[in-house]
Amino acid sequence: MNFSQTQLQSQLDLNNLGPVQGQPEIPNPGFFLSGFAHPLMPIVSSKEGQTWLENAHWGLVPSWAASAEKARELAAMGLNARSETVAEKPLFRAAWQRQACLVPMTGFFEWKQEGKRKLPHFIYASDQSLLLAAGITDFWADPETGEQVQTFSILTTEANALMAEIHNVKKRMPVLMQDASDAQRWLCGRPEQRFDLLKPATDSLLKAHRVADFVSRAGEDRNRVECQKAFDEPRQASLF
Repeated sequence: MNFSQTQLQSQLDLNNLGPVQGQPEIPNPGFFLSGFAHPLMPIVSSKEGQTWLENAHWGLVPSWAASAEKARELAAMGLNARSETVAEKPLFRAAWQRQACLVPMTGFFEWKQEGKRKLPHFIYASDQSLLLAAGITDFWADPETGEQVQTFSILTTEANALMAEIHNVKKRMPVLMQDASDAQRWLCGRPEQRFDLLKPATDSLLKAHRVADFVSRAGEDRNRVECQKAFDEPRQASLF
């Protein structure tokens, strides 16, 4: 997530999405953001023919959530939406119909299972550009305060070959825009026109490397530049 607004604006312009409205707060530092903390993150949406950059909390809360307690419960389940069922699940189907969004990021983390260990990896674009993940967004009004809260969910699909090797238990990955045309169709297309974008990214889009084990420890400060750096685990020297 650690990118500048200038970088994002440049890439969105290249994607032919037109001038971008809004001045969101991009997390700084934003090297590691946990969905379980429901961070405020920039998302891109299309409204009345204009492209908007705005902040939303990660973890979708539908407009029909009746209380703050119910909203917290749903947000925990709304971090990711399976593309295979997003149009049917009550939690996601209204947002799927009403408002698609893009979630820009420098990369994301996933864990590889090796025996009893889970080894963290950082996944990023092969050309070092921003990744644009497919999302859906909705507004929820707190019945006690009247505050309007915008939230979002990232769509997932089956893993491509690279991600299947890393996320080797569930074998899932975010839905990622492959090119400029995909980004524009996702934001501006009707729901039925978006279905063919719900597929794994080509292997050439992504690269990945192992990162240090502290990235797996929730009690540590993981939001620092070191969390994205490549890590080579020391090998124990043989006595023979």
